[in-house]
Amino acid sequence: MEAYAERAGSAAGWGIFLFVFLMVLREGAELALILRAVELSSEGLQTWIGTIVGIAAAVAVGLFFFKGTLRVPLHRFFAATSVILMLVGFQLALTGIHELSEARWLPSSKVEMAILGPIVRNELFFFVFIFGAATLLILREWQAAAHDKNARGAVNDAEKRLLESQNRRQRRWMMAAAVASLTVILVLTADFIYARANSAPPAAQPIDAAGNIVRLPVGEVQDGSLHLFTVNAGGQSLRFMIIKKPNGWGVALDACRICGAEGYRQDGQNVICRHCASAIYIPSIGDQGGCNPIGVPSHLDGGDLVIDISALTIAAKEIPQ
Repeated sequence: MEAYAERAGSAAGWGIFLFVFLMVLREGAELALILRAVELSSEGLQTWIGTIVGIAAAVAVGLFFFKGTLRVPLHRFFAATSVILMLVGFQLALTGIHELSEARWLPSSKVEMAILGPIVRNELFFFVFIFGAATLLILREWQAAAHDKNARGAVNDAEKRLLESQNRRQRRWMMAAAVASLTVILVLTADFIYARANSAPPAAQPIDAAGNIVRLPVGEVQDGSLHLFTVNAGGQSLRFMIIKKPNGWGVALDACRICGAEGYRQDGQNVICRHCASAIYIPSIGDQGGCNPIGVPSHLDGGDLVIDISALTIAAKEIPQ
């Protein structure tokens, strides 16, 4: 029986080691691929610097937190980590609701997407909450350490000085962890505010219709970037987009069936809804579903991309008011 228990314990230990090793290997491989894709340019250099600083900050926060909470009573430590796990579970629940709403499996509305979308797409909120919970735990323990009575009940002066030294060292680690966590929160918040301030609606180029059609030279819209246009049709100004896809052109209104005419912006290989922050895969633009922009039929005529005004007005009727 004892030999069986020893073998089971050894197998469990190797299982945990293999699990942790594979997790670290996966994250390391992902990081290596990301860094390998970065070109040696000014923008690439900034990415390298940001990556190194981010890794250093993560290591510092982890080390300070570990050292600062090493002597925290387990029941208080697990109470704080339980709150963090509940935040993670809440995030997963919101993500599930958002994805099911976007897939039209659950009823959705413009208000719902405006609330859930930015929360789900900006994981910054949950990082801030998690760091905040960790900071509160550290500050509470720091205050408790300041009133620690263990040193007062020491048998002799040597033991008392030893306990006081350990207490001071523990409080320094706690303070370092709290300062590091607050610094990360401030940096993430400042970056979010800066990004929001610089995400103004992209300008749209006004064009005139020739009769009942709009003609756009293909050469002006084949660079893979999002191009926005406005045209007057039936007494109203209609805003639409054109973007080059691998299998043709994506033509759609700058609006969707859920969020309305809030518009989109491009972010790398995705088009982002400005209302709910949903990322739209570029090859799917023009298709129905989720927060995809409302597609508009178009065809090629020589070197021009031709769009019927009637198709634009029909598509505009699907925009929720």
